[in-house]
Amino acid sequence: MAQTIGTAIKEWLRANGLDQKVQEHSVPGYWEEVVGEAFARHAHVERVDNGRLFVSVESAAWRTELMLRRDEILQRLNERLGAEIIKEMIVR
Repeated sequence: MAQTIGTAIKEWLRANGLDQKVQEHSVPGYWEEVVGEAFARHAHVERVDNGRLFVSVESAAWRTELMLRRDEILQRLNERLGAEIIKEMIVR
């Protein structure tokens, strides 16, 4: 049975343990969708590494707000990714 190129790529990524890395690298593209436009203007994804999301913020006030919403943001990101990829958020 023939499979699509997309399916073949997904299977290859999964077989080689790269599917989580691909999903991690997609997080910055979903950031504004998950946190909203106002939040995205003041909090930026620096990187995602081994399930840890590193975010920089412009001020202590935005840092506090982000920390208060941390669990909600992680849940929404993981829902968007379709799996529990992001396990921790580090705010700087």
